[in-house]
Amino acid sequence: MKTFRIGAAAAVLAVSTLVFAGCSSEPTANSGTVAGEVTLWSYGKVQPSMTKLIAGFEAANAGTTVNVIEEPGDQYFALLRAALTSGQGPDIFQMFPGGYQHQFSDYSLDLSKSIPRSEFEAVQGQYFAEKSNLDNPVYGVPLVSNMYYTLYNQAVLDKAGVTKFPTDWAEVDDACKKITAAGFLCIGYGSDTGAGGFDAYQDFSYMSGASIGLSGWDGLIDGSQKYDTPALVDQVTKWGALQTKGYTNPDVLTWRDVRTDFLAGKTAMYMTGSWDASWATDGLGTNVHAAPTPFSDSPMDVLVRLQDSGLSVSKDSKNTTTAAAFAAYAISQAGQQIIADAGGVPARTGINTDSAVNQEILANSVSQKWKVMPMMDNFLDASVTTALRSSLNQVMAGQLSAADALNKVDQATAAVSSSDRVTYNLSGK
Repeated sequence: MKTFRIGAAAAVLAVSTLVFAGCSSEPTANSGTVAGEVTLWSYGKVQPSMTKLIAGFEAANAGTTVNVIEEPGDQYFALLRAALTSGQGPDIFQMFPGGYQHQFSDYSLDLSKSIPRSEFEAVQGQYFAEKSNLDNPVYGVPLVSNMYYTLYNQAVLDKAGVTKFPTDWAEVDDACKKITAAGFLCIGYGSDTGAGGFDAYQDFSYMSGASIGLSGWDGLIDGSQKYDTPALVDQVTKWGALQTKGYTNPDVLTWRDVRTDFLAGKTAMYMTGSWDASWATDGLGTNVHAAPTPFSDSPMDVLVRLQDSGLSVSKDSKNTTTAAAFAAYAISQAGQQIIADAGGVPARTGINTDSAVNQEILANSVSQKWKVMPMMDNFLDASVTTALRSSLNQVMAGQLSAADALNKVDQATAAVSSSDRVTYNLSGK
């Protein structure tokens, strides 16, 4: 089936008409016309794709201006809450789905009143909706689709005699034996920023996703299922054994050269995500590829992917019409094409990314019919995510058993108050 892309001006005209129709209940300060200035808060440095997206919107809507303010990522949520609570917040703010958005739903405009459901469905926007259901209020739109995965250097695999990237624990063991025997590091872990530790929930998303699925995740999130179960203890034990077998670097929590050694061709595999594709390609060219992290008893058939970084509109904005129109433009065919052309992985289906590494794994996910599961940490309470990361780090460092680590996560889950506990129904059951 051929996909046709409408022009930017036509897309915005259609979106603007829909926005006007849905604004009858907005404050009288809004004119109902897409015009004037709005302010957008960026989570950290503004990405080139956002700059181009804004330029496209302003060009298609004469008389509009989107002013961007960069806020530091490590203070972003605290600053945003303070600003919104005081009524001094931005018109539009960068946001992430699941538990992150849940914290700010009381301050966010319900965009389902101004953007048609079909547009949310086209970008899998349900994770910005209340209880992950588009029948409920929708408090944001996703801009990009990010993935957790393993980057690998094909040149290293070739030199070690590894004929294909591993897909399960047995193949990981076989591949790592050959890679280490050839004088390379099999899997690199560490913190190139010096922060200490690594985001082990990326690995856990694959381990748990393959073993217990989305229905199991629902149970972990709402506390009805324990982390400390034989199935998950077994997976985490096998994962921790990678370090004791010598398949990883010994200083897994503090190694600052994890990325530089991967680019230097000294390390075969590096657990990361789609945001690192450009960096890896710049250093390794066509030798770098991406694959689902192969931590599973049977061949891995899961791709962890989520329509992730997005935008929300403040319900107290003095110009919700223009702010909502910008959100609509961001997920339109025209807006998503701008993001793709800038190297991002667009949230909208049917639009290819300019990144060869990311496009390859996306194509493989379709041809091989992998199950797509979201990023688990987005749906955990922040305290649970912290406990999961810290405990798994200790397992990989040989400081804690898998059972004790997962028991700590159970304790953190039990401590979440009922008011902060959210049911996302990821499995749809």
